[in-house]
Amino acid sequence: MPAAARVPLFVDDLVMVGVNYKTSGKELVEKAQFPDPLAAYSAISRIPAVREVVLLQTCNRVEVYAITTNKKATVESIKSLLEARAGEPIPEEKFVIYYGTDAVRHLFRVAAGLESMVLGEPDILRQVREAAEFAAKEGYIGKALKLTFENAVRVGKRVRTETALGKGSIGIPSASVKLLEELIGLEGKKLLVVGAGMAGRVVAVNAAKRGAKVIIVNRTLSKAKELAEEVGGEAYPLEELPRLLREADAVVVAVGGGSKVITRDAVAEVNKKLVIVDISEPPAVDPGVSLNPYVIYKDMLAVAEVANRGLEKRKSEIKRAEDIIEAELNKFVNFAQRVLADKILRELMEKVEQIRINELSKAMAKVPQEYAEVLDKMTSSLVKKVLKDVILKVREAAGKGDLTTLRIVAEVFDLKESLNNIEIIYDYNGVEQELKRKLEL
Repeated sequence: MPAAARVPLFVDDLVMVGVNYKTSGKELVEKAQFPDPLAAYSAISRIPAVREVVLLQTCNRVEVYAITTNKKATVESIKSLLEARAGEPIPEEKFVIYYGTDAVRHLFRVAAGLESMVLGEPDILRQVREAAEFAAKEGYIGKALKLTFENAVRVGKRVRTETALGKGSIGIPSASVKLLEELIGLEGKKLLVVGAGMAGRVVAVNAAKRGAKVIIVNRTLSKAKELAEEVGGEAYPLEELPRLLREADAVVVAVGGGSKVITRDAVAEVNKKLVIVDISEPPAVDPGVSLNPYVIYKDMLAVAEVANRGLEKRKSEIKRAEDIIEAELNKFVNFAQRVLADKILRELMEKVEQIRINELSKAMAKVPQEYAEVLDKMTSSLVKKVLKDVILKVREAAGKGDLTTLRIVAEVFDLKESLNNIEIIYDYNGVEQELKRKLEL
């Protein structure tokens, strides 16, 4: 990753570029998914201005969060990568793009479940946490995004603890499993999961926990095998689906692309009870399958009914959740500004102290040794008194979010580290104690 550059407040350096089910539809989201996250990270990190990156992929979104020294160029580069994955140009209005504080707010809303297809759904909090953990493990996340995502997870937990936004809420993939549990029970049942993407994985994992015998069916057999190994199931290519349908108790279809993977003819030979649940968007199951009396067909609307139980109660909690997010956002941004102020003051005091010591050494060479202690105390006191107003102004500017004043101070005193190579310091208590010791304030 390129070295940290001049911008002195990481919130100002943050961009988020992505597509989601609201602006783009699920079909485009599926196309834009990166099947190999490491390849995606490698491509994004090669953008010259990017310093840190986290890729957040779920069934309903592909979002790239980046710390960058050139926001415009980075946004355009990420858009190009998403278009390349989708295999088609993406109209501007289908992108979701946020900068700075708005990007942090969006991430907090995502973690809280306010941006989910199912309001307050719980899976997203885990996905946000795991996205940051993966980026950290592979070395693509730095201190800025680490702190941002840690706070997002904390805010998401607080919203769920202090409001009823997530009470009884589950995502669409989890809701499909719950629906099957209610219809046939899953213990010992043979379940086909068609699709090995994000949604398919959630279905497979949840169904396996409920005792189902999970079989993964996918166009790419290698991906089916990976997921099957994770859940202790079997894997087959899509060509085997007609045969497997005759043996299964239930099927959940979670694919993209728009083509029908289960047609009326595919179930013509099914002669025992078979429940087919389609959570694909657009639908990937021909509704005509229900003409077979042995087949029970459930579409996305049926699954959404399960997912949205108690929705009105959860909707009434939106305002409280948003108030929590705004309060946490203000604390987060103010904290970042205070960290910057402490960084400037520490560098300033170190620079002035070095000048004092150098000048004191010159003076001591010309006066008797017995004056050393007096001169040391006098110059130390003088420095503190001269800088007292500067210190107060820097603290005041940080409290107001006045970045202009902070930059001016750094420029006037030629604080190169603060101006040219800012490294966010998050051990705030340690920084504050060090400053108090140095300044005796």
